[in-house]
Amino acid sequence: MPLMTTRELVERTRNASQRAGLVEEAADAGMPYSAYLDSQYDPERDGELGADDERRSGFEVVLDDLEMTTECNPAAGIWPTRCEDVIGDPARELALKELCLNAYRSTVYRPQMEAAARKAERRARWERAGTFQDVHDTAPGSTLTPYHDAMAHWDQDVEVDINLDELTTRMAETSKKDYRATILEYEEDAFREEQRTPAADPPMATFDTSERPIQPKKRMLAIPFTYEHLREVEFIDKAMEHVEEIGVQRIMAKVDEGLETMFHGAGGDNLGGTLIRLQELDSDATDAMTPKAWLALQKKFKRSYMLTSGIGTDEDVTELQLAKVAGTNVMLVNMNERPNAIMSGWGGNFSVMNQLSQGTRVGWHDYCEERIQAGSGNSLTKHNAFVVYDKRKAVEYVSQMNTDIIETTRDMLKQVEYIVCSEIWGWISYQPKKAIYIVVMGETGAKALKVLE
Repeated sequence: MPLMTTRELVERTRNASQRAGLVEEAADAGMPYSAYLDSQYDPERDGELGADDERRSGFEVVLDDLEMTTECNPAAGIWPTRCEDVIGDPARELALKELCLNAYRSTVYRPQMEAAARKAERRARWERAGTFQDVHDTAPGSTLTPYHDAMAHWDQDVEVDINLDELTTRMAETSKKDYRATILEYEEDAFREEQRTPAADPPMATFDTSERPIQPKKRMLAIPFTYEHLREVEFIDKAMEHVEEIGVQRIMAKVDEGLETMFHGAGGDNLGGTLIRLQELDSDATDAMTPKAWLALQKKFKRSYMLTSGIGTDEDVTELQLAKVAGTNVMLVNMNERPNAIMSGWGGNFSVMNQLSQGTRVGWHDYCEERIQAGSGNSLTKHNAFVVYDKRKAVEYVSQMNTDIIETTRDMLKQVEYIVCSEIWGWISYQPKKAIYIVVMGETGAKALKVLE
């Protein structure tokens, strides 16, 4: 089927039966409605575009024809479209739902889309200019897809506390029921002591898999989309901001689950990070991180692993920031081993041979509060956890892409008063014993430690 011209695109989206057909075609193709329009639209067929003319996406053309905008420029007398002007027009209602879904995708799937863009040279992600394959839509802020831009909401008003990509650099897409992370196993001594004789066998490395598989779980979320709600929010950009806020909550749930995987591992006992008492790092430390403990903690990461990130409770992070070096008034945060290597380590008189992160990322999260149990019965106590990890090798985020497209487009086709967004995702321990250390804050005895559910 040939690609549509501008006139054909406008006619098909204004005609009720043809518009329904486009929605069904997008669902069959496993693509968002706006991305599908762009993939089927060729403005060059109009014969009016010059070499320097701006190429608009198909969805932008539709919004322009429907006189819908999220732009806000009071000086020019331009305001976002009012919701009351959308209600009652099926074409406009469909476009508004797709705008809201784009706002949701731009928040929830941002890490995957950016990761996909970074790997563009390894995989052919583009079918044609402006259409991603295997991801939900073009990257947030792209000129090819009109996410809501009124008053720069994305940069100022809608922000995630801790981004998903702060926990991991490994994001896998799978269509399998069970998923296992692949791990390279080898005997280090054999590699170091290889005998070079005619009869010697070469040391062998093997590919192993994680101890337990995970089954990505399906999460569903219904977004209210009643006419009463639309009348209350007044402008369509405000409606989209509400949807983005829901997307932020979804990201927070993913981060919480990622931290839980660091604590417990995926699918079994003793698959989380390595538990270590604060006093094992510094015998003089009681309930707060000291410079000696922090420097010793860095050196727990051996052989291609390094401390890139740490997350604790807000009070524990504050104590770390205020930690004084060896009874002086010099704070740990003032010790830079080289430019931008904050809280990493040594003064300018040393050059470190071992691999260290170029600046440690530190965050605070109440999920680390009272997560470790020491002892049992009358001697039971609970303590905060300070999780430090190598985000390259700690945990892996696994998802099944495009799981929400069919359901949402069907809802759009039926013109129901809510939108269902469903996702399938899970977390798996990658190499937790080497890449994750869980520091128990405040435990000074020798009682057995247990990570609480």
